Amino acid sequence: MSDRELLILSLLCSVLGLSLMLLATNLREAERVAIEEIEPKDVGKFVAVEGNVCSSYYNKHLFFEIKDETGKIKVVVFENSINDLGIEPKSVEKGREVRVEGFVKRYRGEMEIIPERVWIK
Repeated sequence: MSDRELLILSLLCSVLGLSLMLLATNLREAERVAIEEIEPKDVGKFVAVEGNVCSSYYNKHLFFEIKDETGKIKVVVFENSINDLGIEPKSVEKGREVRVEGFVKRYRGEMEIIPERVWIK
């Protein structure tokens, strides 16, 4: 094989590999959990929670708390993710039902979720 053919083959493999990684990321299934079940051992885990917004604050970043029948958890949507997630911060208001899928993080001793997907019902 010539150098040119090897270069083309390498580029095709790279594009295919990146495409498969992107597809796998988007098809990932979140495990539905009750909020009270989220513990420090779950940091990094991809989860889904559903509940009602019990507080919301927007100042560049969007912060809101979700409450289900078992507890509450904070959700943090960073400024650069708000548009990507298709969220209108004003629509995340107290009492609204939401579903959040994202990664569990721990910040200053508190558990929170950094969302990958948000549905406002």
